[in-house]
Amino acid sequence: MQNIPFEIEKIIDTLYENGYEGFIVGGCVRDILLKKTPHDFDITTNALPENVKAIFPKTVDTGIKHGTVTVITENNTPVEVTTYRTETEYKDMRHPENVVFVGDIKEDLSRRDFTVNALAYNKRKGLIDCFGGENDLNHKILRAVGDPYKRFSEDALRILRLFRFSSTLSFSMENKTYTAALKLCKNLKSISAERVFSELSKLLLGDNPDVLRPLIKNGGLESFGITGNKSLKKLSLLPKNFELRFFAFLEIYGLDFDTVFSKLKVKNSVKKYCETAEKILFLNKKSGDYQIKLALSVCDISLIKDISDYKTVIKNTDISEIYEKAKRIIKSNEPYKISQLALSGNDIKNLGFKDKQVGDVLNILCEAVRKNPKINSPEKLKKAAGKIKL
Repeated sequence: MQNIPFEIEKIIDTLYENGYEGFIVGGCVRDILLKKTPHDFDITTNALPENVKAIFPKTVDTGIKHGTVTVITENNTPVEVTTYRTETEYKDMRHPENVVFVGDIKEDLSRRDFTVNALAYNKRKGLIDCFGGENDLNHKILRAVGDPYKRFSEDALRILRLFRFSSTLSFSMENKTYTAALKLCKNLKSISAERVFSELSKLLLGDNPDVLRPLIKNGGLESFGITGNKSLKKLSLLPKNFELRFFAFLEIYGLDFDTVFSKLKVKNSVKKYCETAEKILFLNKKSGDYQIKLALSVCDISLIKDISDYKTVIKNTDISEIYEKAKRIIKSNEPYKISQLALSGNDIKNLGFKDKQVGDVLNILCEAVRKNPKINSPEKLKKAAGKIKL
């Protein structure tokens, strides 16, 4: 198996040199078999956490209670090394009450979510595949390890992960796994907003975000202010820009922004993007320079490009011309915001205006300049300001 970094192999070799075994496990094995580059590597071992800490010179106790020690490699790469374990009852549909360390990797793999993630590998023993994960990978199928009702009852986040993997990998869902996920999907209400938003973000960036539709239809995201039954097929035609796809998702479903932002604990940067995008939805095929300047006064040109893509793809209205016009306006240095006026706030004060009046005058002058750029000179703006009655 290719694509395993030297420092990962070295950790596994060190474990063996000290009488233990170790394997790369989970998503990194799946990705390598799919000929993708893994984002990170996790290692599983029969060495107990205290053994791992004794073997490696630099470690961090990241999840010692659950058997995880982070080993810091010579080039300062953090690698999670976790002891084989089984899990007892789950207390909140997310976290096990206790974990029990075991010596057999098969027992460890049997607790994992899907067969394609229940894979382990090292160069000594090759691929460890106890549940048909490689076959499911070859047939592009997502199947729960063991009883899907048990898997999803243990950890409800696995339900959303199922749909996320289906979207990002373009895999189908095995029937029993799919049925159990939909039947138990309302249990997602027990999952933290941050985890739900993280999975939703990845799902919407996949090639098949429409897989989310039945989950929403069956009430899986109802507790987060997301309800309805609308097709999301067109989302895949948009660029893989999360803010744009999230905005388009909210618009397609006609969701209340404030409710979803609050319940999902959406980051401020994403909120601001969506709120600003909503402000410039007035742009259309007939929008002239004035309307485009209004839009540019509240957003960067990249957002105009995004709204152009949104309207063209989602609304079937090609307004790509608007983006080209916006580029021309910027290149020509035509003014559209207060900072581009030939008069400053101090200039307005010198004309006799005070306090709030200064801002009001600047706004009025900016509006006039958007309509007629030729008046953007100190003399003409002073003359125009002199005619303003507040």
